[in-house]
Amino acid sequence: MGAMTRRDFLRAGVATGVSLAMPHFIFAQETHGPKVVRTATDRFELVLPKQPRLRILQIADTHFGTPNPINRLKDKSSYTLIKELVATHKPDYVFHTGDFINNDNENVEWGAIPFMDDLGVPWSVSFGNHDHPNGKKGQKSLEEYYATLNNSVVGYAERSAGARDYCYRVDFRVEGQKPFSSVFAFNTGNPASGMKVNDTQTQWFLNHMDADKSANVQTPVLVMQHIPTIEYKDVFDQKLAVGRQGETVCFEIDKGEIFNQYVNSGRVRAIFCGHDHVNDYIGELKKVKLVYGRCSGYSGYGDWERGARLIEVDTATGRGTSRVVLGKAEKEKPEWRSTLTDSVVS
Repeated sequence: MGAMTRRDFLRAGVATGVSLAMPHFIFAQETHGPKVVRTATDRFELVLPKQPRLRILQIADTHFGTPNPINRLKDKSSYTLIKELVATHKPDYVFHTGDFINNDNENVEWGAIPFMDDLGVPWSVSFGNHDHPNGKKGQKSLEEYYATLNNSVVGYAERSAGARDYCYRVDFRVEGQKPFSSVFAFNTGNPASGMKVNDTQTQWFLNHMDADKSANVQTPVLVMQHIPTIEYKDVFDQKLAVGRQGETVCFEIDKGEIFNQYVNSGRVRAIFCGHDHVNDYIGELKKVKLVYGRCSGYSGYGDWERGARLIEVDTATGRGTSRVVLGKAEKEKPEWRSTLTDSVVS
């Protein structure tokens, strides 16, 4: 394909994410790079060439799209930072853990989607509370929003009466081999369900765990969701975390139901969230790591240095580490450098 971008590759007709009648399709950023295979509306595979590590860049809370001059300038700074982080760390996959676009504002601007498409890396998003519309002029319904993500790795599970849960799964494997790890992504941004993993998404997760058990699949699972669970508060209160708490944990109305299911699965190794812009710690409860991403967007609140979290997973064992990464112009205060270092997450 030469120098074609991933977006060009898609537009050339090799694959399309909006053709939902197709049970199976593939897209790739280039012929020798990662490929994404979709096998169902709620399931994908990221297929890597032979390599020792999968590199995932978690970005969070960019809050793109507010239509005023100040926010447009801030969004440009966020674009510059993300492009720099991708160029520096060369991830195989970028995962945005929500509050991607401020779809709860009037007359939202949607330039962030083609920006992400043009990074040349497969990318996903789990919806946050600001991604959900609230009835103002010029917003998109979640279904319309999803339809614009036709070059991304975002799926949904069918519910009764044609309704959807925007939860999905991505399995990681090396070409010619079985999966070594998976991501399960949940929509925790919906105010109608209390901004947590709702009952139907929970049942979807349990159904996948049951099907995997029947197929003797026991690979490690990483969870991506925007809103932290209540255990993020517990792990810090119990002094079982490393890093900073700059604000009260905003777990909304979560009471621990989904975390118990993660623990009971025996497979969830880590949860990655955003939402709280000035928390960045990692803790562990019941053998599950609770990990905050780093706020990546200058349109978000808080004065912490903007960055991302780099997750590296061994393709042979499924074990991984993560660390906070910053742009070249961002300088963390010396007393907080320990929070940037590698921490085991699976």
